[in-house]
Amino acid sequence: MKIETPILKRLGPVPFWRGEGKCLDELEKLYRKAIEAARSAGARQSPQARS
Repeated sequence: MKIETPILKRLGPVPFWRGEGKCLDELEKLYRKAIEAARSAGARQSPQARS
């Protein structure tokens, strides 16, 4: 799954990033996990709660 991060790409590199990998790559991993968690939570929600 490709994660779209146009705002982050426009901002450019994070000046004080100290991570092992590239900041954008690490954020895309986090976004992917957040999307999966949100989908999972939505799937567990009862149909009445989604209305």
